[in-house]
Amino acid sequence: MQLKLNIRPAAAHRTSGAAESTSATPIGFGWNGSFAVTDRPEAGVLVDCASLPGNGLLVLTEARQDIDELSDGQVLQVARFATESARRAAERFGCEGSLGQRPTTVDRSRWRTRPAAHAEGTCRGVLAPRDAARLGVVEVSEMPVGGALTEECSVKLPTKGHHVRLTAYYGPSARQETYLDDRYPGSVKGAFMRSHPCKGALGTAYFKFEEFPRPGTEKGVRSSVGREDTQRLLTAFATASAARHGCPVA
Repeated sequence: MQLKLNIRPAAAHRTSGAAESTSATPIGFGWNGSFAVTDRPEAGVLVDCASLPGNGLLVLTEARQDIDELSDGQVLQVARFATESARRAAERFGCEGSLGQRPTTVDRSRWRTRPAAHAEGTCRGVLAPRDAARLGVVEVSEMPVGGALTEECSVKLPTKGHHVRLTAYYGPSARQETYLDDRYPGSVKGAFMRSHPCKGALGTAYFKFEEFPRPGTEKGVRSSVGREDTQRLLTAFATASAARHGCPVA
């Protein structure tokens, strides 16, 4: 099996692979990082390092072969290559951040659709029962939670084909998304964003509320969620996600 390795400072305004994937699972085992499987397995780990720009290191790994060509042990090696490369890089640069353990498994879970009242992943804590009842929300789609570098919660609205996407970005993922939104403001028309300070390489987390189809972009498309509910959902999602990542929350 061939593996690709990329190590860059956390200050880079570009990320890729597992680090930016909203379909990634947490790599776990005490690491801030993500594991993703599309055509090929990928992993990304973020390590605190005060001496480096952005105060950390982003380590990305990717298998050169498609997932169907790899055994379970080889898929696990993609995650281990990321964590152990991060460990060696941290030693080389004298990084002070705490390091996780060597993974013994990887979570290859897919998106799960659940009743809003029973959310237990990235949508947990987003919708209070009274809010769900008022908005007519019955189902949410979510991923497992942990220290993934990008997270998403999808809320299905009662109007056919309408849904809300709540996304959290950390470290280089947050820098990249903030840069793109500032550069191309038309791409986030109708969206609501907020930032939240975190520690170390996680930097300033970036959270986004988007409703689809986008209100005002097509004739007759109106928002199904009022401004007050929008802020309530965004605040609940940001607070829950930030707390999971160890960021200071009120």
